[in-house]
Amino acid sequence: RNQNMPSVATDNSAAPQYSGGYTAIVLAGKRPGIDPVAAAHNQTYKALVEVNGTPMLTRVIRALCGTKRIHHVILVAADDLGTIENITGLTDAFRGTPFSTSPARNTISDSVIDAINQRPNDSRFLITTSDHPLLTAKMVDDFLSEAEQQVGINIAFVNKAVIEAAYPRMSRTYLRLRDAEVSGANLFAISGSDGRDAIKFFQRIEANRKRPWKMISQFGVLNLVGFALRLFTLETAFRRVSSKLGCSVQPVTLSHANAAVDVDKVSDLETVNHILRTE
Repeated sequence: RNQNMPSVATDNSAAPQYSGGYTAIVLAGKRPGIDPVAAAHNQTYKALVEVNGTPMLTRVIRALCGTKRIHHVILVAADDLGTIENITGLTDAFRGTPFSTSPARNTISDSVIDAINQRPNDSRFLITTSDHPLLTAKMVDDFLSEAEQQVGINIAFVNKAVIEAAYPRMSRTYLRLRDAEVSGANLFAISGSDGRDAIKFFQRIEANRKRPWKMISQFGVLNLVGFALRLFTLETAFRRVSSKLGCSVQPVTLSHANAAVDVDKVSDLETVNHILRTE
């Protein structure tokens, strides 16, 4: 356990339990090197950068704990992130939801595997990141209401049309298919033994999420050609990915433009602040 971030409620029996609930894994570490968003705000970790006066991590936890589908939260972080009590609003954001901490490892997949292994009796996990400050409980509910219908891996996307209708000038990275152009929403659901066994898929997705063609190339030449020529629909593409992995991988398209807005650059932070000020 991360000694600098003690859990205030790790006993599940101390809080209400919900049938079919999910354990949320929140990634609050950092990649090697200096994060430009954190550095611009004199922080080591982007998770602590404030958006409209509240740390991004606090906003994400507040959204997750605002839905009854989440029965436990695992915060993946380094020791020097700080104590729970010293991060503005974080204790209150948990709203009594039991939580624990897990150390950030060298890779995302190792961090996720360690977190999952903390909860051997749990069968459903939601993975998200701390740089998702526009996340809401409604987005989480909408995603999980679809994801819980399908065992395996579910990945959230937002259609380009939805994003451009809300933000015509916003630049995002899109996966282009025959019937849709979609952007990732930093929400992943894993359920069942196949989903847990296929956790390395999460690593591939995360590592190449800003380079869709590199991501797709890992699934074979025919799949790469099919994507290049936009021969596949969204459903067909993920059916082929599922076949390659031996595990069901399903896309879930959300109607929330803000679900696709994360903070990778200083300009993203400015965009998010603007959105919150004008809502």
